[in-house]
Amino acid sequence: MNDFLLKEELSNIDLLFGQLWEISVDGMRLTDEDGRILLVNDSFCKIFQMEKDQLIGKPFSTVYAKPEQEAALKAYQRDIQRDEIKTLFERENTLWNGRRAWFEFSNSFLTLPDGNKITLSIVKEISKRKKSEIELRESEQKFKMLFNNINDAVFVTQLSKDKSYGDFIEVNEVACRRLGYTKEEFLMLSPSAIVWQKCIDDFNLFNERLLKEEHVIYDLVHRAKDKKLIPVEVNSHLFLYNDKLTVLSIARDITERKQAEEKLKRSSKLLRELATHLQSIREEERTMISQEIHDELGQVLTALKIQVSLLANKLNKNQGPLKQKINSLADMIDSSVESVQKISSKLRPGILDELGLIAAIEWQTEEFEKLTNIKCSLVLPKDEVKLERDKTTAIFRIFQEALTNIARHSEATKVAVSLLNHQSNIYLEIQDNGRGITQEQIKDFKSLGIHGMVERAMVFGGQVSIEGFAGSGTIVKVEIPFDEIKNGR
Repeated sequence: MNDFLLKEELSNIDLLFGQLWEISVDGMRLTDEDGRILLVNDSFCKIFQMEKDQLIGKPFSTVYAKPEQEAALKAYQRDIQRDEIKTLFERENTLWNGRRAWFEFSNSFLTLPDGNKITLSIVKEISKRKKSEIELRESEQKFKMLFNNINDAVFVTQLSKDKSYGDFIEVNEVACRRLGYTKEEFLMLSPSAIVWQKCIDDFNLFNERLLKEEHVIYDLVHRAKDKKLIPVEVNSHLFLYNDKLTVLSIARDITERKQAEEKLKRSSKLLRELATHLQSIREEERTMISQEIHDELGQVLTALKIQVSLLANKLNKNQGPLKQKINSLADMIDSSVESVQKISSKLRPGILDELGLIAAIEWQTEEFEKLTNIKCSLVLPKDEVKLERDKTTAIFRIFQEALTNIARHSEATKVAVSLLNHQSNIYLEIQDNGRGITQEQIKDFKSLGIHGMVERAMVFGGQVSIEGFAGSGTIVKVEIPFDEIKNGR
């Protein structure tokens, strides 16, 4: 190649370099070994908001605020001397106009024909990117702080086609402390590994619900590394993360709550057993008093009537007024005997012990009709159901209380009573056609009769439900489980 062609080729290269230099969106700068600017492009000027004549021939640090200029220049000169110029780095600076900005610098040496070195610097302003990175980093730090400082254990798992439960991809420090695993150990486990085996079926059911509903709350028992069992309340959410189904589960330790519940259950059981005992004692006392009144007072009144009758037979015909008084006295004795029988029956109807529940219900219904003139219909089993004495008493007392409420409040004209036993339960239903009871009346703490009915049934694992319909009456339904008494017991 002759000199003319070589010069022309070099001219074309210079022209091409000049075009690239000016059209580059990145700032470009040539700097000598002392740090003076030899050349800058328009993008560089735009980035630093300075004109070329303000830059060329000046130290490159002139674009920075004065407190930063000397340190930047000395660092550059030191690197040049050591031939250790930084090739790629990021830095935040305060500019000459007070604006703070982040820059990415890409530096490279160019050796001139005379042996001198110049530095080509490509400068990008990355303030927006750095701001996003800083915000993301701060957000991650806040998330990690929240993630690790929350009082509950947090687990993150990702589901996959080949695994029913997926794998742990993240756990917090509380989960590690509570269950005794390191984070590295957790990331090698499946969620089923920390579930007590007796709860695994429930865990499977709740996972199925989670896939359908995307949010479930349920109780579970976790099994720690040292085999300690920890009751927890799990709040699980399903969402997409990196295009994969991901589960965020927050597990709250409810050991204290469970202990309180068990304590409450024990207290409730103790109170019910005490209530049962007190009811049993009260029924025994009522039975004893009923028998005492019937036997002792009844015998005295009978003997008194016999004596009065004998005295009346000894009177003469001319003692009419006296005879009339004695007859009046005899009538009073008969009335007293009848009152004694009524009082004795109210305390404890003997028919309940002698003939059983069905006969007692029939007798009580007849007495109710006589007292209130409310017509009653009965549907009862043909054969007597032999129950434990306490359960027989409970059902009969509930029946009495239901009739008492009808007489006092319902304004009914008809009552339908049915009693049946099916499988292992006995069912009693009392329905009237009165004005109906309201939910407020049912729930009223002053409705002691209703609460007493409910408690009597609950003692034996039963229940009482009451429904009221305005203008259409009330239905009382009683359900009590029982073990029929076998012959010979």
